[in-house]
Amino acid sequence: MSAPLSILKSLYYLLKASHSRSAVIITLATLASCVVVFTMAGQTNSMALQAFCSLCIFDLLFIGTGLLTIWNTETRTKQSNHKLQSAKNETSTSLFIPSQTLATFSYGTARFEVLAVFTSTMLSILGAFFILKESIEKFLENEPINTEYLMPASLITFVMHLVAVYFVPNPSFDHVIAASSSSWLQEHVSDMFQNICHYIPGLSRLLLPRINPFALLGWCDLAIVLSDLFLLRMSYGNFVDTLASLLIAFMTFGTMVPMAIYSGKILLQTTPSHMIGQLDKCLHEASRLDGVLELRNEHFWALSFGTLVGSLHVRCR
Repeated sequence: MSAPLSILKSLYYLLKASHSRSAVIITLATLASCVVVFTMAGQTNSMALQAFCSLCIFDLLFIGTGLLTIWNTETRTKQSNHKLQSAKNETSTSLFIPSQTLATFSYGTARFEVLAVFTSTMLSILGAFFILKESIEKFLENEPINTEYLMPASLITFVMHLVAVYFVPNPSFDHVIAASSSSWLQEHVSDMFQNICHYIPGLSRLLLPRINPFALLGWCDLAIVLSDLFLLRMSYGNFVDTLASLLIAFMTFGTMVPMAIYSGKILLQTTPSHMIGQLDKCLHEASRLDGVLELRNEHFWALSFGTLVGSLHVRCR
C-alpha cells in the first residue's frame, strides 16, 4: 500500500472513532482562532499578546498528540485482533510470531506518543526563547502599542486553550503531568493555596490537588495580559508590555521543562527513578534462585508511558 493511501486510511479510521470527532472539531476551531488572534496581535504590536497567543500553537500540538494517541490505540487493537485471528487459523502451534506480522519499527508505534510529547514541549520552549528575543528588539525599537484588540484576542485565546486542555482526551499528556515533577509555578501556587486552606479548610478539596499546569499557565497568562492592558491605558510606557511578555515566556519555559525532561529520559532509555529500588529487589531475589550463578548487563527502561521493558544476561548451571 502506498504512503498516501495508508495515511488516508488512517485518517478515515480516526474520523470513524466517536471519541476523536470532538477533537477534530476542536482542532478546526483552534486553527480558526489562531488566524484571528495572530491577526489581532499583529495589529496591536504587543509582544505580551503575541506571547499569550502562542498558546494556540501549543494547543494544536496538544490536540495532535491526543489524536496520535487515539490512532495508536486503534492500530494496536487491530494488530492484536489480527494476531488472535491468525493464531486461531493456524493448524500448528508455534512459539514465535510470524515475520509478516512484525511491526515495521523495532518497538512498533509505542514510542510515537513519547516523541510527540517531547516535540510539543521542546517547540514551546524554543517559542519562549523566540519571545524573549523579539521582546528585547521591540523594546529597543519603542514602537507604539494599540490596545484596541488586547481584550478580545486574549479572551479568545484563553477560552480555546481551556477547551483544548479539558475537552480533548489526551492520555499521553495526562500521564506525563501525573508522573513528572511539578513546575515552579505549580509549587508557588500550591504554597499559596495551602495557606488559604489553612484559614478556610472548606476549600481544600478544590485547591489542594495539584492543578493542571496548562490550565494554570492559561490563567496566569490571562492575568498578566489584562494587567498589561490596564497599565498601558494608564500610560506607563512600553516597558510594561516588554515585562509582561518576559513573564509569560519564563512561565512557559518553567511549565514545559519538567515534562520535556521526563519524556526525554524515556527516549534516552534511562531507568525510571521510581523503579530503581524495586528492580534492585527483584534482581536480588532472582540471583538467589537455585541454579542461577550470575546476573549481569541488566538494562531496564520505559518503552512508552506505563510500559517497562528490559534485558539481562543470566549465567546458570
